[in-house]
Amino acid sequence: MKSIFIDCSLGISGDMLASALIDLGVPHSILLDNLARLNIQKNFNLEFNEGDTEGIKGIVCMKNQMQFKELFRSLNDVKNLLLDSSLNEYVKKKSIRVFEILAEAEAIVHGKEISDVHFHELGSIDSILDIVNVCSAIDFLNPDKIYFSNPPAGKGIVSTLHGPLPVPVPTVLEIARQNRIPLVAIEDKYFGEITTPTGIALIATFVDKFDQLDNMKIKKIGIGLGTKNISRPNFLRALLIETNDDQKENNNNPVCETIISQEAWIDDSTPEDIAILIERLRVAGAIDVVCYSVDMKKNRKGICIKALVSLQNQTLLREVWFNYSTTIGLRENKINRWILPRRTISHKTKFGEVNVKQAMRPNGTVSIKMEHKDLTKISLNTGVPIEEIRQELYIELSELYELDDWSL
Repeated sequence: MKSIFIDCSLGISGDMLASALIDLGVPHSILLDNLARLNIQKNFNLEFNEGDTEGIKGIVCMKNQMQFKELFRSLNDVKNLLLDSSLNEYVKKKSIRVFEILAEAEAIVHGKEISDVHFHELGSIDSILDIVNVCSAIDFLNPDKIYFSNPPAGKGIVSTLHGPLPVPVPTVLEIARQNRIPLVAIEDKYFGEITTPTGIALIATFVDKFDQLDNMKIKKIGIGLGTKNISRPNFLRALLIETNDDQKENNNNPVCETIISQEAWIDDSTPEDIAILIERLRVAGAIDVVCYSVDMKKNRKGICIKALVSLQNQTLLREVWFNYSTTIGLRENKINRWILPRRTISHKTKFGEVNVKQAMRPNGTVSIKMEHKDLTKISLNTGVPIEEIRQELYIELSELYELDDWSL
């Protein structure tokens, strides 16, 4: 499968991402023609030129400065501008979604209704064009998946039309919160904004997964340069990659995925409290939770609790650990696991509705397992022992062992 990995570990903005995608192979004409498609100012000039930042070569987007003060635009103003344009439907839809994400965040930050939000810097022609350009470039590349690294938070204070604001600015923080985007701190001498509202809204719109891919076949690299001189390299990388096609061709093969192991040792909670914590972790999305006794310092008996978590849920699960347990520390490790193709289907039986998990083995055979809570419910309602129900259903559901066309 053809995918894109966006390495935004040094920062992200709309023009940097558009420039990186140009360097990845998107024709200049597709982005330059957006000026005409949007029916905006004809004297607005847009160029994508080669440049460098601290010796790193890439593409930089240059725009002329407008000679008059921009009017503030509402979300409806921007929507109408896009809908009235000659852009294709995909680009219109995705561009509007970016602005909806921005408006939702601005509404929360300023305590307004979305209809009352007016974009300031974000409503300017160059911001609209950055968003449309990125959406057009992704439409051209048509990747199966888009992966992002975790964007950096930045630090310091920036000047805005609202006055000086701390970095990350409130809109960036709110978009990160609403879309569970993990912002990371980096060792950086630069004080200023390096993840912009437009940049993080584009992440929220297009991300399929946050992951620093361990195994990837790199086909091409695109470098997009920032326009700020910040005394260190200022660029974003877009990698055109190939992911494992074997799974697509043969659904019998196990799949390798990266997950997070979160673990804490607790010696100051009651068994009842531990039971509630484990249930909270499971409800919050843990793949599985296990616990066992451990001997801790001063020969105290404690409980080791370990949760397996998807990469997308790791931040949410941390909140559960720190808000609903007595632990003051949490160990995390990235681990790889191999999983068989599986699916859960609901099946009507003579006893009622039963959920059944199917797993496909590499040799092509299918194994099934009935949901135990469904069997328990049937047993309580009918008085029939669970084992008897299980044996009868194995016979009734024998067709589920047969192969059909299904995948993960």
